[in-house]
Amino acid sequence: MRRVLVSVLLATGLAGQSAAHRLDEYLQATLIGLTRDHVELEVNLTPGVAVLPVVLAAIDRNSDGWISPEEERAYADQVLRDVALQVDGRPVPLRLVESRFPSPQAMSEGLGTIRLRLRADRAGRDLRFENRHMRAVSVYLVNCLASPDPSLLVGKPERDEAQRSIRFAYSFADAYGTRPEPGWPARGSLWLAGIGILAGARLAWQRTNRRQAQ
Repeated sequence: MRRVLVSVLLATGLAGQSAAHRLDEYLQATLIGLTRDHVELEVNLTPGVAVLPVVLAAIDRNSDGWISPEEERAYADQVLRDVALQVDGRPVPLRLVESRFPSPQAMSEGLGTIRLRLRADRAGRDLRFENRHMRAVSVYLVNCLASPDPSLLVGKPERDEAQRSIRFAYSFADAYGTRPEPGWPARGSLWLAGIGILAGARLAWQRTNRRQAQ
């Protein structure tokens, strides 16, 4: 329970530090899920109001104010080209499994998040992920989800300062008989709560700015 409280407090502190500049950033949060035979990524992309014209220009290419299925797919393909996954030091191709796009109206209100599910059919013992999508306007978060398989062991992650990249060792105890460096449990639910806190802080900041403008 003490660890849970510390994690929530850290997430709250991060939200407080980030809320002041959420309007002019593109928040890209990636969750990594591991199984015995593949890697799944959930990429959540939330544009701030100030950078929304830049993001929409990359998605709504004919500028008609509507995001067509073809434009959705084209943008998802662009994200796929801008992210990179390596397993055991070798590049692994990712494919799109599912995509969900909010309406431009929802994004204009700071409530819309683009969700992309990606998958790689490869397992190993060492994973590295990097996100290079729209670096000029973006901030990043990346973490590993908790697994329903209790034999999954995840080592201590190494991230760059901007959290564009992450690297960690992992294994399934009965598969390899070895354990990665202990001390870092994969707590996806807590991290998702942190994303929720950040999103709430973003919305509160936007509402405050609008009231002041009025």
